[in-house]
Amino acid sequence: MYKIMWLLKRKPGTTHEHFRNHYETSHSVLGQKYFGHLIQSYQRNYNTGRAKDGGGDRASDYDCVTIWEMPNAVAVDEIYRIMADPVIGPIFLEDETHFLDSSETRLVRCDTYDTGPGDGAEWLRR
Repeated sequence: MYKIMWLLKRKPGTTHEHFRNHYETSHSVLGQKYFGHLIQSYQRNYNTGRAKDGGGDRASDYDCVTIWEMPNAVAVDEIYRIMADPVIGPIFLEDETHFLDSSETRLVRCDTYDTGPGDGAEWLRR
C-alpha cells in the first residue's frame, strides 16, 4: 500500500468554515471524479484548534492533513499523470485559488507500519 499525506493551509483571509466547506463540496469532489477510482481511502483531517504537545500549548501550522491510500505505485503514477493533463490540471489549480495557500502545501510520501492496538488500558492503570 502507498500512502500520501497532504499538509494544507487555508488562503489568508479565508475562515476555517469556508476552507472546510469548499474542500468538502468542491475540491474533494473533483478528486473523487478524476482519480477516486485509484484511491482506496481519502481522509481529510481538519485542525480543531490548539493542542498540548511536547513544546507546550500552540496552534498547528496546518489547517488540514489529507491522507490518500493507494494500492500500489502504478495508481500513484496514474494520479500524477492525470494531474499533469493540460485540461484536468488547471481545473484543480483554479479551484485551489478559492481556499488554499498553495505555496504552503506539503506532500509527504509515507511508509506505514501498524503495530496494532496493543493494550491501551495499561496506561490508564498508572
